[in-house]
Amino acid sequence: MTALNRALWIALGLAGLVAVGIGAYGAHAAGFDTVAHDRFASALHYHLVHLSAMAAALLLSGRQTSPLATASACLFLLGMLLFSGSLYASAFSGGATPTTLAPYGGVSFMLGWLALGITGARSVTRTY
Repeated sequence: MTALNRALWIALGLAGLVAVGIGAYGAHAAGFDTVAHDRFASALHYHLVHLSAMAAALLLSGRQTSPLATASACLFLLGMLLFSGSLYASAFSGGATPTTLAPYGGVSFMLGWLALGITGARSVTRTY
């Protein structure tokens, strides 16, 4: 396991911890208006979904030496930071923080999925 993969596993654990904590706070204590609540809910949804995707990429990366799997995990982490982070900031600031980084996070998510799909397809052994 490379130092980068080790760091990504730690980042995954921390990102999961943050998702659960921020989700609980947003659900019970934040007092969002409707727009802020919608942004928060989208941020949390994408955050949680991509934790699993990042874990899958790291598991593939551990199974075989695959720079593309590691890149996929990095892209998912970047997407969580840019997309979810941008929407969280906007929700918690009452819309005062722009969501200009969210599209870049969305592209990062899409590239992460593409890299994960290619890595997964390459890991399948032919049996004929």
